Amino acid sequence: LIPISAEAAEDGAYKHGTSTSWGANVAFCDEDNLYHMFVSEMKSNCTLSSWIPNSQITHATSKDISGPYEFRETLFDTFHHNPRLTFDAASGKYLLFMIGGDLDGTEDCSGIPDSDGELYDTRIVYSESASLNGPWTTPSEPLVERGAEDAWDYVVTNPSPIIHSDGTTYLYYRGTPKYWDDDSLLGELPESVGVAVAPHYSGPYTKPFSSPILSYMNEDPFAWFDPSRGYKMLTHGRDDPLNTHYAYSPDGLNWSSGSDVACNNTVTLDDGTIRVFKNRERPQIYFD
Repeated sequence: LIPISAEAAEDGAYKHGTSTSWGANVAFCDEDNLYHMFVSEMKSNCTLSSWIPNSQITHATSKDISGPYEFRETLFDTFHHNPRLTFDAASGKYLLFMIGGDLDGTEDCSGIPDSDGELYDTRIVYSESASLNGPWTTPSEPLVERGAEDAWDYVVTNPSPIIHSDGTTYLYYRGTPKYWDDDSLLGELPESVGVAVAPHYSGPYTKPFSSPILSYMNEDPFAWFDPSRGYKMLTHGRDDPLNTHYAYSPDGLNWSSGSDVACNNTVTLDDGTIRVFKNRERPQIYFD
């Protein structure tokens, strides 16, 4: 990891007034020599506590990868959350995988009925564009079928795709049992990582396994393929929320446990001081 300055650690890479943002993805664009960020941003100055229904996808740009990034547009209005940007070399398209669907936000930052919340938390969709500057297509219909009401992945969310050269796509996701109507589960929510497979990024997707692919409980997967070293994945440790975890696989389907720790919640700054964060969630990597 590249050390950052104390100022950058305090200010962050993107700040849009007093809005709350979450889970940024960044890519460099040769068209304008700018770094393009796609990030969840809460509407009406709401916080993450009401991310459903107030999250939307924001597009911002910067001359430097570290920022500061300037707001450019609201790309997808409420409700859309947890964007994951990737590029498909075969089609020459940029793809934004995310969760959500059209749903009005709440100006007072209140929540919505549980029955509505679970419907939108489990919609994995995507949009595509030939350019990071757009235009982007209307998000697709949901790609991955949710599990049965008693299944470990009744909720399928937080997508992370790997698109192979032949088009075959492995779509990793967080699976969660039905919990929106059971507040007793929220403190110890069993979140795990699964995979769905399709011949093309647009689908149709099927689940090759009836259980999670990582035996250790994790969420927020970021998966990638290294041609010389196989498949890799960073996750947020669900039983270990201060740490980012790591898993590896020879084939993208059979994985290590996910218990290895990649990093903790401390960050060494460029002046040698150490900053301790509350935790580190939703890991993302920029590949140069």
